[in-house]
Amino acid sequence: MIGYASIMIIAGIGIPVMAACSSALGRHLGSPVLAASIMFSGALTIAITTLLIQGNIPWGKLATAPKYYLFAGAFIALYVLSITFVAPKFGVGNA
Repeated sequence: MIGYASIMIIAGIGIPVMAACSSALGRHLGSPVLAASIMFSGALTIAITTLLIQGNIPWGKLATAPKYYLFAGAFIALYVLSITFVAPKFGVGNA
């Protein structure tokens, strides 16, 4: 139980840090979409590496998963793109 709580504390701290970093990178590059794309590339690399290390990938279950489960990726993209665009103008805390 303590392990799960620790993971969520770190994730909770990471959300505003991620928002601040992505908005700062977007402002520095002059392109929030490029900044979000760079962040997604890093996240994809980490996720795939973790998946491969974990092994035992249940590919067969993917075909039977309800298709609307896959919309989670769209919401992640919406959040990252919106926070990267809005935070420099509105502030990380307000966003």
